[in-house]
Amino acid sequence: MADAKYGLSIEKGTSSVPDDGRYHVVVDGKIICSTRVEALAIVEFEEVREQRRAERDKLLREQRGDTAYRLMRSESMKAKKARDSRRGGRGVGR
Repeated sequence: MADAKYGLSIEKGTSSVPDDGRYHVVVDGKIICSTRVEALAIVEFEEVREQRRAERDKLLREQRGDTAYRLMRSESMKAKKARDSRRGGRGVGR
C-alpha cells in the first residue's frame, strides 16, 4: 500500500525495508513503525496520511485567504479608479 502524494507506504520484504516478516510504515524513506500485524500498520499509515492532508489543507486555506484578500484589494482599486474618472469624480492628477 502506498500514497506517493504524501510520501507514505507500507512495505514488507522489499529492498528498502528489512526482510523480517514485519509490515513497515515508511514515511519519506524512513521507517516510522514496524509490526507483525497488518491492521496496525494500516492504522498508522492512515493516521499519518490524515495528518499530512490536514497540513496541506491548512496551507491551501491560508493561500486561498491571501489570494482572496489580494483579489478584493484589486477589485476595490478598480472600483475606486472607475469612480474617480467619472464626471464629477475626483479626476486625474488630484
